[in-house]
Amino acid sequence: MQAPLNIRLLFCLALLVTGFVLPGFGLAQEPDGSQPTELQLSLRQAIRFALEKNPGLQQSANQVETSAINVAQRRADFAPDLSLTLSAAERFDKALDPVGGGRDHRDYETVTGSLGSSVNLFNGFGDIAALRGAEWELAGQHDTFTREEQALIFSTVSAFLQALGDRELIRVRTENLAGNRRQLEQIEALYRAGNRPVSDFYQQQAETGSAELDLLVAERNYAVSRLQLLQTIGLPPITEATLTAPPLESLETALVALPAEKVQSEALAQRADLLAREKQVEATREQLTAARAGYWPTLNLATSIDSDYTSLDKRPGFSDQFLDNNPSAAIGLTLSVPIFDRQQTRNQVAQARIRQSDARLSLLQQQLQAETEIGQALQDFGTAQKLIGVTAARVTAARQALAAVEERYRVGAATLVELTQARAQFVQADYDRVRARYGLIKQGAAVAYYQGNWERMQTLLAQWETPQ
Repeated sequence: MQAPLNIRLLFCLALLVTGFVLPGFGLAQEPDGSQPTELQLSLRQAIRFALEKNPGLQQSANQVETSAINVAQRRADFAPDLSLTLSAAERFDKALDPVGGGRDHRDYETVTGSLGSSVNLFNGFGDIAALRGAEWELAGQHDTFTREEQALIFSTVSAFLQALGDRELIRVRTENLAGNRRQLEQIEALYRAGNRPVSDFYQQQAETGSAELDLLVAERNYAVSRLQLLQTIGLPPITEATLTAPPLESLETALVALPAEKVQSEALAQRADLLAREKQVEATREQLTAARAGYWPTLNLATSIDSDYTSLDKRPGFSDQFLDNNPSAAIGLTLSVPIFDRQQTRNQVAQARIRQSDARLSLLQQQLQAETEIGQALQDFGTAQKLIGVTAARVTAARQALAAVEERYRVGAATLVELTQARAQFVQADYDRVRARYGLIKQGAAVAYYQGNWERMQTLLAQWETPQ
């Protein structure tokens, strides 16, 4: 019985990831142990840098922390509050003497203090719904962070493969330039011997110049893709990095041998972004319950301890007045019944229903998008598998055709136009072969990404790394 495609794809991707670690791991150190000068960048290192340094992923982690703080606050809302209030005042008073009619200037001091606490006993279950909604939002943020982490890994893999492919294309263009230069030397010798017209010499010079231009473009493309890789993983563009990778033959063979698979609905259950959408729907349901709590009465329990002191009372001192004579305590219940709140609760409930509807529609839209992405990824992977054989056969045929035309041209049985066309066909075939090889690996990674089965990939990666 064959294992599911996604498991084998993930295993092959794990092989790719672990295989891209060569003996030159890390940074090249100076002989004196000073600051490293060049980074030997493997795919594993690129992923590690991305997870540590990418600003977008760090912002997503901050959002998770914010949601966790919100949950902690909702839990704290169940606890009673406690407040201590102290006030002191110097008072200046002119008291009227009822007998003599004069005024007695009196200056005195007052001190008041209060220690109070209140707790909500019932608010229509709004606090419970608010806590549950916050917990659902936190769980959804965790899933969102997981999906963004997966997206960053996939982007890193794609950028790394793009840079490797562009570097390989430099080899193609370099070989093409070398071949054109050799051909130019041969045509020049034939021309000087009178066996070829000068037009062939000039035309081959133009072809050689075109090959030099193609090489410059290939070098520029590699430099740009390397910069894009550094940006993805969060390293400055001035970083001197050399990409390291082993041969791809074994991985290519394993990926080509995988059988095709259709879209399966259970694959959607592994997508972290869909799980986040589902939890957002649950959060909006709790938010609707919290909004409906405005229709219910609220019941609060309040307690307080109060005391005061005034210097007008000359008999007892401060401690006697404040601590012994004047303290008082109170405890009571407050019931508040909503009668008319200017449609606030009604409007809040209506808005909560709209948010819940939007969340459900977003989930449906995301499910449709996920099905399309998985289906397209599987189709692209199947096409990439077929391209391997097609491009390999094309390279072989184009190489043989080029060798035959070169020999025919040497003996004067073929024209330079035929030779130029044969060489261009071989270069294009070699170019397409490089793109097909790295495209196959990228599409294999895409299937794993769009199916969202990354935990199993990590398990296989750990097994692969364990010495046997």
